[in-house]
Amino acid sequence: MKTNKRWGNGARVDDLDTGKKILLKSAVDCFITKGIKSTTIEDIAKVANVTRRTVYRYFNGKSDIITALIEIERQRMFYKVKDIAVLHDNNFPLMLEECIWFAATYRPPEGGKIDLVSGVNAAEASPHIDTEESDEHWRELLKAPLDAYNARNKRNVKLDDLIKIVGRLVISYRQSPSTKEQFKASMLALML
Repeated sequence: MKTNKRWGNGARVDDLDTGKKILLKSAVDCFITKGIKSTTIEDIAKVANVTRRTVYRYFNGKSDIITALIEIERQRMFYKVKDIAVLHDNNFPLMLEECIWFAATYRPPEGGKIDLVSGVNAAEASPHIDTEESDEHWRELLKAPLDAYNARNKRNVKLDDLIKIVGRLVISYRQSPSTKEQFKASMLALML
């Protein structure tokens, strides 16, 4: 239930996390409605029913808000990617292909909402996607399976080299969607 009382003075919010959650939800609503580029801090403050000053108390600016939102989605996505990796842990090329496809086609589970990192929001969101945080998630996911693959096949594929291309492939396929069949054909060509 929406209240008309402002909570920005700190007295009406239980804790820091609650305040951040309210602002992030308001930011998502604005980004979906207006797009990231057109949304201002004033817009977010208005939807959250606070002042701009309150928004700046919780975040350093719009870029900080975008980073926080993308990190939340990144955590949710990698939680699911790990389940996919387990299904194919004895076939590293297939595991890699399935994980890249899932990451490239991942959409937040909330029905009816547009994707914050594709379409009109792609240009503003892109700098926040392929980051060190993302690389660390891929590193954690791929290290053991790649080591096993290298040992079994007497290969020397370097994890850091692989991570560089994985992140770029995910972004590329998010921004230029294709069918899974087209994606698989491209991955097969890449493996030759």
